[in-house]
Amino acid sequence: MKLFKRQIKNEAQTYTIQQLNEYFDNSEILSAIGKSNLTAATYYACMLIRCNAIAKIPFKVYKQDGDGAKSAQHSINELLKFRPNPFTSAHDFLWATEFQRLEYGNAFWAYDFFGGKITALYLLNSTAVEIVIDNSGLLDKPNSVYYLYNDSKKGQLIYPANRIVHFKNFSMNGLKGTPIKKYLYDVITQEKYAQKVVNEKYSKGLQDPIIVTYTGDLNEARSQAIKKKFANLGGAENAGKVVPIPTDFDVKQLETKLVNSQFFQLNGLTTRHIANSFGVKSFQLNDMEKSTYSNIEQQNRAFYSDTMQNVLTAYEQEMTYKLLSTVDRNGGIFIKGNADVFLRSDIETRYRAYQTGINGGFLQIAEARKKEDLPFVPGTDRLIIGNGASIPLEDLGKQYTAKGGENNE
Repeated sequence: MKLFKRQIKNEAQTYTIQQLNEYFDNSEILSAIGKSNLTAATYYACMLIRCNAIAKIPFKVYKQDGDGAKSAQHSINELLKFRPNPFTSAHDFLWATEFQRLEYGNAFWAYDFFGGKITALYLLNSTAVEIVIDNSGLLDKPNSVYYLYNDSKKGQLIYPANRIVHFKNFSMNGLKGTPIKKYLYDVITQEKYAQKVVNEKYSKGLQDPIIVTYTGDLNEARSQAIKKKFANLGGAENAGKVVPIPTDFDVKQLETKLVNSQFFQLNGLTTRHIANSFGVKSFQLNDMEKSTYSNIEQQNRAFYSDTMQNVLTAYEQEMTYKLLSTVDRNGGIFIKGNADVFLRSDIETRYRAYQTGINGGFLQIAEARKKEDLPFVPGTDRLIIGNGASIPLEDLGKQYTAKGGENNE
């Protein structure tokens, strides 16, 4: 076995149509997705919400110093903000990463390294990656972790642990994640069956099964002919039409109303089970039974604090450790996702938070304007305290002195 290293040349590279087609040949991934549970409506909706939440978070490199954390100039910034590789945008890259993490339990990034810098990030097919612990030290040090990637074109590639950025979902041993669908198999199967029942109902024109009584002799051939005859009279295309019945037939219809069997109540319970496993709130699935206009904001905040904050922390820690050098990390450099995007759509909440920070004396007006992409206004880059009328921080207390700077006695 050999240690895989990808070499990048300085000169511009050209690609043929055949090479591009081979790169985008993701038949293995599409096949795996086809076998997944995306056909379950609630599962699909929850996956979409979770993937969209991660995809819109901007990740950036910061440096911690005596003045707090500030944006740092780093080559990784361009990859995380614009294009991790020549073929994928940052949004699509993060979206696909979160999808694989939830669907398969693990998501893996491999990167190109040249001239002491990471030049590109690539998302591996999670179904083709095996995690191996080298107990005997066959490759390097004993008990080292390696990732075996079975590439359909290049064969088996071996990556050391420090060359793979590994994002895990519900990891019980810290080495390998577990897909959500493993714990939702019965619930998702139930939702699929429920959808199948509804589909069959519509395909038959919402017509219930019928019982046909025939007064003559009934052999197997005659029975099949009667079934076929009445089956052709049903269906959505015959809804509302006049159905002729021979005189020797007595037709009765069974009532199998979905309401009587508590179909919708049971189906709603299934929906909530799936949503809870994803940490998705009911209002995000248009289930407003327990939601009001006043508590939707609190539920949205709970989605961030209870669900996405933990996911965001896992992304930040793994990217900081794997994408930054030891020198960078020891120098106070780290990667952080801007969680403010979860509140960007709520302008009232944002402005109320800015007002609290500005009046509290720990946020500058200029900093708040910068967050809103507004131009700098001279005089707004200093801290103030708001107690009725806002005044500069350095002038605090002067309003209690007499003219000329003398204290009143």
